[in-house]
Amino acid sequence: MKGNVLGDIRAEHDSKMLESSFWETSDYKSLLESNDRAIVVGRRGTGKSALVHMLAKHWSNKPKTKVMTISPEEEQIIGLRDTFELFGDKYLHIKAGIKMAWRYGIYMEIITDLANHYKLQKNIDVAAIAHHIQSWGSRRQSISSKIRKKLKDILIAEQSPQSRIADLSDALELDLIEEVLFEALEKSDVQYVVFADKLDEGYSPDDLGVAIVDGFIQTVIDIKSRSKELVIAFAFVRDNIYRSISKLDPDFTRNIEGQTLRLHWDEYNLFNLVCNRMRIAFKCDIENNTRIWNQFAANELKGKDGFRTALKLTLYRPRDILVLLNDAFLRANSHDRKEIILEDIDATAKTISSNRLNDLHKEYESIFPALDEFTKVFTGCQPEISIPAAVEKVEKILLIDRLNKEKLQDIFLFENGTQVLQRLYSVGFIGLYNEQSASFVFCHDGKEPDRNFVSNSRLLIHPCYWLALGTSQSELKLDEAEEIHDEYDIEVSSASTEQRNQRIGALLQELAEIPEGQPGAVDFESWCLKAIKIIFAGSLCNVQIHPNKCGLQQRDIVGTNLGETKFWKRIQEDYQTRQIIFEIKNYRELGAAEYRQVNSYLCNEYGRIAFFVTRDHNNNLSKDKEINWAKELFNDHKKLVVKLSAKFLEKHLRKARSPQKHDALDKELNNLLDTYSRQYLITKYK
Repeated sequence: MKGNVLGDIRAEHDSKMLESSFWETSDYKSLLESNDRAIVVGRRGTGKSALVHMLAKHWSNKPKTKVMTISPEEEQIIGLRDTFELFGDKYLHIKAGIKMAWRYGIYMEIITDLANHYKLQKNIDVAAIAHHIQSWGSRRQSISSKIRKKLKDILIAEQSPQSRIADLSDALELDLIEEVLFEALEKSDVQYVVFADKLDEGYSPDDLGVAIVDGFIQTVIDIKSRSKELVIAFAFVRDNIYRSISKLDPDFTRNIEGQTLRLHWDEYNLFNLVCNRMRIAFKCDIENNTRIWNQFAANELKGKDGFRTALKLTLYRPRDILVLLNDAFLRANSHDRKEIILEDIDATAKTISSNRLNDLHKEYESIFPALDEFTKVFTGCQPEISIPAAVEKVEKILLIDRLNKEKLQDIFLFENGTQVLQRLYSVGFIGLYNEQSASFVFCHDGKEPDRNFVSNSRLLIHPCYWLALGTSQSELKLDEAEEIHDEYDIEVSSASTEQRNQRIGALLQELAEIPEGQPGAVDFESWCLKAIKIIFAGSLCNVQIHPNKCGLQQRDIVGTNLGETKFWKRIQEDYQTRQIIFEIKNYRELGAAEYRQVNSYLCNEYGRIAFFVTRDHNNNLSKDKEINWAKELFNDHKKLVVKLSAKFLEKHLRKARSPQKHDALDKELNNLLDTYSRQYLITKYK
């Protein structure tokens, strides 16, 4: 049996199955009957590429009609970004420039196609636009790369973005190109139908990324009206990009909203889609779809109720149900059965869910190392959960201090449970209920990590993770599925990395604002606690502030030495120290009193070594005074106090932004200890 018995889930990779089993939905029929809705919007997996393929096939069979499909590749769109950046950083400016560029590109693609047609080429006024045709490039080249090359040739580096936009139409000779094209189409008595698919390739969720797609959509709408339907175009757009356009484009309501067809799938359409594919896959000539389903489904899966049971484990999209049934039939085949049973569906759905959760963990392990620890706490709970209940769950992880270094550093960067929920929202694990749209909104692009999580907000764990987590509800109803606005494919963006960097950056900025001396003493102690927890994560546990015995207003920081690294093993073995003391001094110069104070409580588990944290610029001891006191303490009592500067902590916080495989901190501390042994504490004899 084929691995995908019901066909590949990507329409473009299985045209034979698609064409022989295509189910004509009402959306498909409405696009055939009218071109009023030029913008087709759907979530990933709702059959946009399948529609493009079948609509293109339909129109290519119509007389006096030529079809053109535009499908940009990821690298081509990425390449366009640096060129489109020349239009400035204001959304409307970028969109205006991009719109003209796309219009020129589509016009030139049609002109090139006409020029290569043995009958129609005579209708083009080639002489008027010869230099455009010659410089445009061959049909083998992508439209994106040709637009990029054209813009690089005509845009003037010395001009301002506004001037570039103002001069672009003249530089491209858009009016002339348009006039020649429309005249040629009228003479040829031919209509062009343009389909634009995969506009999400290379998409980035920033203003420029949204403007690239928005500009194309506006071009599609404009071309139809400008050409008086000599050219009609359809753009197929992902739901998350469409929603971004609605937020950023002030002309959205006037220009785009009324031109949109949103793809809708329900149980009836999905059942017929599946049965059509089963009929082809199993070479069955039964006409009745219920009988087709029953022939290859057994026990509880028989009938429409059985299909409904399977459907509830999906997000009511063609891709979901095809993935589920392909894997279920594969499992049934491995058990020498032709029919699928409930166990096949359950096992397959659980595997798919677990794989998606594992994918989420793997994709974010370098920039959100503690993600798997936070997702674990939702095991077995209700999928819909209140903010206070979710905060209570994740804050249990914030109290843990016995994990690997990378996870602990990540955990210690969170100040509270709400920040964790914001991060879980930004990676798409949980969605937030939006009162205005009456739907749960999921985010996978990190655009709104700081969304306001108020106590009465409703959260929903993404349904694709329910089975993996064993939530108390594992089935999804159609109305619930339609309330979910998301893109479940994982897309890691730079915004996810930036969130970690922003939290570290805020901590560094906090230090800069703390005054030295008594006025900032308490704030400096709090700052040091956070910094020490992050920097020494995995090496020290149970790090906390506690009053020292010399005064309630004087506090030090204590952490338990786990002896996990070479440096901390050395501390344990050479200085018999299990409890590590950090004396926090919000000033630069140390005196004899500070050294005597530390000496008074270095005993038992506190061993024979402690650390000062000062506001000095480096870890060096000042000549004579500090060296003499350190030497006296060591020679008289065999105890050592090592000075660490706030700058030292600051440096290693910066390094925590990009964790490295080797432990630079451990190496530097070992070298510092060697400096004490070989330079500061050595007694020179005359």
